[in-house]
Amino acid sequence: MQRSGGGIIDSSDLSKERVRSEAAVVRREKALTHNQHLILLAVLGLASLLWLGARANTLGDASLWPFRAPSQIVMLWASSLAVLAIVVVVRANAVENLFGGLGEAVRWHRRLGLMSIVLLGVHVALLAADAAINGISVAFVLLPFSSPGQRSLDIVLFYLLIVLGVLAYDSRLRHEKWLKLHRLIGILYIAGILHASIEPGSIRNFEPLRTWFVILLLAGAGAWLYNVLLFRRVGPLYRYVVNAVRPRGHNIIDLVLTPKDRRMMFFPGAFVLVRVPSFEGMEGELHPFSIASSPVERDLQISIQQVGDFTKRLSYLSLGVDHPEYWQHRRAGNRHGVSTLTRQDVDVYGPFGGFSLLEFTGYRRLVWIAFGIGVTPFLSMLKFEQHNTDFRRIWFYYLVRKPDEAVYAEEINELCEVSDSYIDLIVWPSGERGRLTAAQIADDVGFDDYAVMLCGTRPSVENLSHQFKELGLPSTRIISEELQFRHQIRRS
Repeated sequence: MQRSGGGIIDSSDLSKERVRSEAAVVRREKALTHNQHLILLAVLGLASLLWLGARANTLGDASLWPFRAPSQIVMLWASSLAVLAIVVVVRANAVENLFGGLGEAVRWHRRLGLMSIVLLGVHVALLAADAAINGISVAFVLLPFSSPGQRSLDIVLFYLLIVLGVLAYDSRLRHEKWLKLHRLIGILYIAGILHASIEPGSIRNFEPLRTWFVILLLAGAGAWLYNVLLFRRVGPLYRYVVNAVRPRGHNIIDLVLTPKDRRMMFFPGAFVLVRVPSFEGMEGELHPFSIASSPVERDLQISIQQVGDFTKRLSYLSLGVDHPEYWQHRRAGNRHGVSTLTRQDVDVYGPFGGFSLLEFTGYRRLVWIAFGIGVTPFLSMLKFEQHNTDFRRIWFYYLVRKPDEAVYAEEINELCEVSDSYIDLIVWPSGERGRLTAAQIADDVGFDDYAVMLCGTRPSVENLSHQFKELGLPSTRIISEELQFRHQIRRS
């Protein structure tokens, strides 16, 4: 037996539990990876087989080789992957479970979308090479409206998709514009698949291949329509009303919501999609935010860093003096002005995500690492610690640039004092102390049987995760949430 931080730990029992937990995580990871790769191979393999069926009688045609045949196969792959990229983020439980949650599905969406764009580029390069060896001007393939008989619409669509695809990976793009851009890309891909299916050639002439393209069209269009138009009506919706908007400093606020009827049940660490119907011009937008409250609390708290138009506008939901126009909403009175502001409704969809302590039930030593506003899901976990008897030893690193940016430090210290677990909070101002390294954390912990949870921006999370793996920590002991696309859970 050994005592750690006020709790007694049975080493032999913990060791067995830890082995069982890690084995379960490994099995789950292998199953998910197998499912994902199987789906990818099935989609690409089926497209290839159908092309071979369509060209069975003409495979010996010299005009197909060495470039035209590969260009056609690559185009089929690009179309199939584009639709798969749309489908994996359809926000349906059946699809999420295949990919290990919405966060992991989003990660695959990014990969598949990028692969599709790259394959489109390969397709056009192969067509240009085929034109060159056949004595045709390359401009016929690359420059629209330059020669009679061109498929100019296809060329314009290609360039448009390439430009929009590159913009979609620009992290500087505001969330609202990023959403609109993704919706437009989806429409263009679906339109391109429809155009390819009705043009003369293998697709239109071979019934099985044409059927495959009809399936792609229905799946892509259905997923797009569900995400853009239907999700707000039939998704997992909970209706809340604004209780308070609390400024915390450094452009961070707490949005406190009270349920209008039923409240959401969730695991600590989950995130939600938020819509504010009263925001004119933004009433249809859904924005992801991590939950900062405990599942046992009636009110739902979402802690938010105000960096875009939508998040900055959330201050207008305040009922008190923190409202930017509060002094314009007061009735005349002898002593006290009464605000005429009214509580606004907020639609909350969810919960989503797999950033959970359930991943590490067999570990009693944990390292939590929060980069800035990445502290939010840990607040939810920490508040929940007061309502369970699952003792843990936790090293909690709160990384900020300057000490005064650690706006939740005082609250976290108070929660640590009443928690059944033994928790050390280490506020790390990188501007004064430099970058925190995995080696420094490992020295602080002093044991090798710990697991790590990280939440923050992608570069910070990836860098520190890589450092832990270089120290020999198995990837099954590292789970992270990235605060971009804008919520991704990943195994390192």
